[in-house]
Amino acid sequence: MHNQTFLALSCAIPEEEQDLFIGCISDLNFSGIEQSYDTMTIFFDEQDCPQDIEELLNLIAANHSISFSIIDRQIIKHQNWNKEWEESLEPIIVSDRIAITPEWKKDEVHHPLTIIINPQMAFGTGYHPTTRMVCRELQDRVQPGTSWIDAGCGSGVLAILAAKLGAKSIYAFDNDEWSVQNAKDNCLLNSITNIHIEQADIFTVDLGKVDGIAANMYRNLIIPNLSRFHDALSESKGILILSGILSMDEAEIILAATSKRFKHIVTHQEGDWVSITLIAI
Repeated sequence: MHNQTFLALSCAIPEEEQDLFIGCISDLNFSGIEQSYDTMTIFFDEQDCPQDIEELLNLIAANHSISFSIIDRQIIKHQNWNKEWEESLEPIIVSDRIAITPEWKKDEVHHPLTIIINPQMAFGTGYHPTTRMVCRELQDRVQPGTSWIDAGCGSGVLAILAAKLGAKSIYAFDNDEWSVQNAKDNCLLNSITNIHIEQADIFTVDLGKVDGIAANMYRNLIIPNLSRFHDALSESKGILILSGILSMDEAEIILAATSKRFKHIVTHQEGDWVSITLIAI
């Protein structure tokens, strides 16, 4: 794992079209994305990357009328990418109560719910609007003594926040081993002991029975698992918070969820992304 190398494709793409493009390539097995003004770098595991990946990206962009071109390609080691990205991180203020900060910036943040995250390669750090929207919903929905699932936990932000909000137990899982280890490390940084974290696949994991689920993942993972989410929440008439969803997919997600006996409560939008909160009925 420590010798893992990545193909880094630097792309020219207008800032206003980047979120749309990310949603369009969500079915591809990319390992990470670094965004900046009018440029974006997409990282693929070199061993698993399709040989025609550049042609495929250009085709996807053309099919969605997105202005896109690849301007550079590099093979990089995981450690180099990790260190460069970490050094650029700053605290994120999510709400008047919630802040997310790397460990080396924690003395700059004094919010009641301060989450210390050393993100490494994991997704879900607060730098993307989907994570922030789910955090704000958790602030309103988590009741003390309840049980929650963080599905696709990434760096563990949502699970840690649920614990800080008083949830008695949280099950967090991700199919990526780097994310699982990172989430465990971040629980230690926050002195959280009531989160069980493991590597698991969303299509086969045993969800059990819980009071709430936060699933910050793409639509192609959400829709096929709505029945399984409902099974986990049916006894408690629990809450399902979904994100990782482009606004153009909102209606499809809500329609699919209501067909699986969920009731839509609220949708929040930030940029091109939405979070959708539902209740099992």
